Amino acid sequence: MAKNNKMKYVVNQKGRDIEISAPKYNEKASYNYEEALEMTGHGKYNYMLLWTCFLIIVAMGTDIFGLGIVVTAATCDLNMTLNQIGILSSMPFAGIILMSYPWGYLSDMRGRRLVLMYAMCCSFISATLSSLSPNWQVLAALRFISSAMSSAAESATYALLGECCSSKVRAKYMLLITSALMLTPTLYYITAYLTMKLDFSFYLLGIAYRPWRLLTLFMALPLGMAALCLWYFSESPKFLANIGQEEEAVKVLKRMYVVNGNNENNFPIKRVFLEDGNKEIVGEFSFRSLWVQIAPLFQSPLLFKTMLLFYLTFVTYIANNSFAIILPTILNIFFTSYTTSVAGASFCDLFQLTNTTETQNIDLTIHQDTSKCTNPIEDNTIWAGCAHGLSFFLLNALISQCASKRKILTIIILLIAAAAAIATDNTGEAVSGLVLFYVFLTTAMAFGVISSYFVDLYPTSYRGMVACLGMMVARLSAFAGTNIISGAMGNHCSTALYSGAGIVLSGALAAMFLPSDNQIFN
Repeated sequence: MAKNNKMKYVVNQKGRDIEISAPKYNEKASYNYEEALEMTGHGKYNYMLLWTCFLIIVAMGTDIFGLGIVVTAATCDLNMTLNQIGILSSMPFAGIILMSYPWGYLSDMRGRRLVLMYAMCCSFISATLSSLSPNWQVLAALRFISSAMSSAAESATYALLGECCSSKVRAKYMLLITSALMLTPTLYYITAYLTMKLDFSFYLLGIAYRPWRLLTLFMALPLGMAALCLWYFSESPKFLANIGQEEEAVKVLKRMYVVNGNNENNFPIKRVFLEDGNKEIVGEFSFRSLWVQIAPLFQSPLLFKTMLLFYLTFVTYIANNSFAIILPTILNIFFTSYTTSVAGASFCDLFQLTNTTETQNIDLTIHQDTSKCTNPIEDNTIWAGCAHGLSFFLLNALISQCASKRKILTIIILLIAAAAAIATDNTGEAVSGLVLFYVFLTTAMAFGVISSYFVDLYPTSYRGMVACLGMMVARLSAFAGTNIISGAMGNHCSTALYSGAGIVLSGALAAMFLPSDNQIFN
C-alpha cells in the first residue's frame, strides 16, 4: 500500500494494515529511537517478550523467595537449628546484595539479553545441584550462587522489555511483569503442597532423596525455561544504538517489524538515533569504567532523581518484604491461636500470647529424629499463601490499567497502606486485623511503578546500573528490616506496625516530588 510513497509507512495493527504519515525527514529514513520503535508496531514480538519477561520474574521470585518453603520442608532432614535456619534463609539477600552492582555494570556494558541468558543458565545449574545438598552448609552455598545469578532479572528484564516496547504500553508492561512477583507465591505454594503430599525416600549418591529435594528441583525448572526462551529474542535495539552498533539496531527493529506482522519491503528505517545523544562504546573492564558508570548517577542533573527513587525503593521494600518474608509464621500464629484466643483479642495480641508456645513448638520440630522426618508444612499456611499471592496478582494486574497515572497511583497506594498499618491492631478483633495487614502489604503494588521510573528517567547507558543499585538498596533494607521485625513482632508488634506506617507515610510525601506523568509521556 505504501510501496510507491516514501512519505508513508505501513504498520499492521490488529490484523489490518494502517497507513501512517511519517515525519517530515522520512526522505532520509532517519528517525529518533521512540519514533522508530513506534513504527515496528505492537504485536507478536512484544507479546512474546512480555510473557518471557514474566517467566523470568517468576523464575527469579521462585528461586529467591521460594527458598523459605524449601527450608521449612528440609528442616528435619538436615537437622537444622534456628540459627542455621536464619543463616540459610538470608542467603538470597546476600547473593542479591553482592551481585546487584556487577549486574548493573554488565547490563549497561554488555547487553540486557546476554546478561539474562548467562545469569538464568548459571542460576538453573546451581539451583538444580542444590537439590542434592548433603547438608545445610552446601545448600546455603549453592542457593547463594543461585540467587546471586537470578538477581540479574531485577534490572535487566525491565530494561530489555522497556526498550522494546513503545511509550504507550511501557508503563503498563512494567506493572504487568511486576505482577509476576505477586503470582509467584501462589505457584510455589501449590507446587509445595502437591510435592510434599508425596511419601517416598530412597538413596541417591549416598543422599536420602525425599520430597523436599524434588520440590527444589521443580522450583529450579522455570530458570532453565527462561534461559531457553531468551534465545528467540534479539538484544535491545536501543542498547545496540547506544553503543554505536547502529546497523545491528536497525536489523533488530526490522525483525520486530516483520514478526509483528508487517511486510519487510515496507520497512522505512535506514538510520536510528537517540534523542538523549548518549553513546557509550563498550570497553574493557576496569575500575575506572565502573566509576565512570556510577558517578553520574550521584551528580547533577541525575542526583535528585537517584536519591528520590532510592528512597522510595527503600520505603516500599522495608515496609513490605520485612513483613512478607515472615508471612508463613504470621499465618501459622493466626490459624493456631485464633480459635483459642480470648474474646476481643487483637491482631498483635495473638503474637504476644503465643510467642513462647510457638518457640517451643519450633524447637521440638527441629530436633526430630531425621529417620522419621515428616512434612512440617501446614495445609492452612499453603492455602493462605496461595490466596495472598493470587489476590495480589489480580490487584496488580488491575492497577496496571492505570499505568498512565503513575505519580498519583504511587501516592494513593502508600497512603492506603499506611492507614491500614495504623488500623491493624485497633479494630478490636483479629480477623479484621489480618485483613488490614494484607492491605498494608499492598505496598508491593508500588514496586513496578518505581521500577518503570528507572527506565524512563535515565539515559540508556545508565538504566541497568541505576536499577541494579536500586535493587541493592531494596535488598539491604529488606535484609535489615527482616531481622528487626522478626525480633519485634512477638512483644512489640504494635510498635513495628506503627513504625512501618510512619515510613510509608514519608514515602507518600516523597512521591509528591516525582515528575508529573504528562512530563514523562509527552
